[in-house]
Amino acid sequence: MVVGEGTASGGAVTRRVVAAGYEIAVKDLGQSRPGGTDVVLVHGIGVSGRYFGPLARLLARTGRVLVPDLPGFGASADPAHVLSIEEHAHVLLDLVRSSGLVNPVLVGHSMGAQVVTEMAAQEPGLAQRVVLIGPVTEPGTRSALRQAWRLTRDARFETRSANTIMLTDWLRAGPRRYLATVPPMIDYPLEDRLPIVKAPVLLVRGARDPVAPRDFLERLAARARSATVVEVPDEGHIVMYRRPEVVAGLCRGVPR
Repeated sequence: MVVGEGTASGGAVTRRVVAAGYEIAVKDLGQSRPGGTDVVLVHGIGVSGRYFGPLARLLARTGRVLVPDLPGFGASADPAHVLSIEEHAHVLLDLVRSSGLVNPVLVGHSMGAQVVTEMAAQEPGLAQRVVLIGPVTEPGTRSALRQAWRLTRDARFETRSANTIMLTDWLRAGPRRYLATVPPMIDYPLEDRLPIVKAPVLLVRGARDPVAPRDFLERLAARARSATVVEVPDEGHIVMYRRPEVVAGLCRGVPR
């Protein structure tokens, strides 16, 4: 249910909708077309969909793109409690169903990779493919301190504008909500849920990403029914921000 609509900006319309009982903000770009690719882009912990801007604009040239802010983050309303990964997935599944998207590509970054995996696990047949960019968190390193340190190390590999987006979004969410979201993220068993996913899976990382190590992605690929690992040279955790053309091609299924 749409509860509000903002002005169009750069070809995108921002709507406030209610999905599974939660009011969320969603950017809607492009339009579905024969032979095109519709995409849902899901952000990571503490931030919003803003850092998907360059990627979303490229993908909107060949299909419709939805960029939701998860409940409690970005421009979405604050829920009464902190949602689990499974609850976030339930919210976005309701959004996809109500939007009319058919067989979209589900793309998740960092914690968003967990959310789209859960979406595909909960509703087999939903996704054309699943793209996991910089997925978290591998067994043996599941601690808030370890993840915070890895994110801090990654900042040197990102552009100033990407780091600014991340920082301002984190401040907007606030430390209380951010820290409360860390345990559900750390506890989510990605390696156990991924084998349930029937759609082809693409695991993507920047070659310099300290948050999502190469060996973790290789282990995830080995657990999945059908998966490929792609590494983008010289990039960090937010690989889709500086290399949107590469990631857009991967989302569309274009071989590198």
